Amino acid sequence: MKTLVILAAGLGSRFGGDKQLAEFGPQSKTLLEYNIHHAVNAGFERCLFVIRPELQALFNVQIVPRLPKSLTIDFVQQTLHELPANCSVEDERSKPLGTAHALWCCRKKLNRNFAVINADDYYGADCFKQLASHDEQADNFYLMVAYQLEQTLSKFGGVNRGICKLSKNNTLLSIEEGENIIQQAQEITATISQHETTLMPSCLVSMNSWYFTPDIFPALEHAIQALLQNTSIEKKSKKMAECYLPDVVMSQIEKGEKHVKVLTTSAKWFGLTFPQDTCLVEEKITALFPK
Repeated sequence: MKTLVILAAGLGSRFGGDKQLAEFGPQSKTLLEYNIHHAVNAGFERCLFVIRPELQALFNVQIVPRLPKSLTIDFVQQTLHELPANCSVEDERSKPLGTAHALWCCRKKLNRNFAVINADDYYGADCFKQLASHDEQADNFYLMVAYQLEQTLSKFGGVNRGICKLSKNNTLLSIEEGENIIQQAQEITATISQHETTLMPSCLVSMNSWYFTPDIFPALEHAIQALLQNTSIEKKSKKMAECYLPDVVMSQIEKGEKHVKVLTTSAKWFGLTFPQDTCLVEEKITALFPK
């Protein structure tokens, strides 16, 4: 059974609310539902949502009744109480621990290969076709679907993207965080390692679209432990620290523990970062999914 994990526990701080539940288009559906439509058509049969506990009732009422009846649906709740052994967080902390922790919370429900996406991004049909078609070939690899940078920008402010470097065999060499990426006229600028640089429109970026084998879970656990047990982090900073999925993958690559095969797509990605993005997303979803 091909499983799609959807990370839907985010707070949507810059957006100003639970953007994973925002509805768009004549069909009045969420971005995660449009992704599920493509995923089911590509052959995925199970969907595992990672959510905050307070979203469970909303998902049960708003989302679940509209999903395909053939789809097996499951939930995992990401909480600050679900932690590796000998780990704890500050009592006053409310911010989630990040995407690596979100996926680690699924460890008891995943014993075969699985795909992962964000709930508040639209990935396009080609993404799921590529992930599904490489199922049997992925046993010894992770997979990532990479997008062209120019297809992932926002008109309403700077965005952060994982800039990818590939080997000649299309395996991932590195993901470098590009911050405040903005297109002005014909130039795309970004801050990388505290230096402003110019990026090519066609350079490849990671949008958190992955295909993993179950041996990701020990690596996730180790990364979470390293974050929470790091006594050198100041208490104030530790309250805001998160553990990110791409960082865990890069750690495995650097240690020679895993290879990541990169699948590329020219599809246009779009998502919700700023409140102003809603108008553009509405326009694009309406064009793709007319009533």
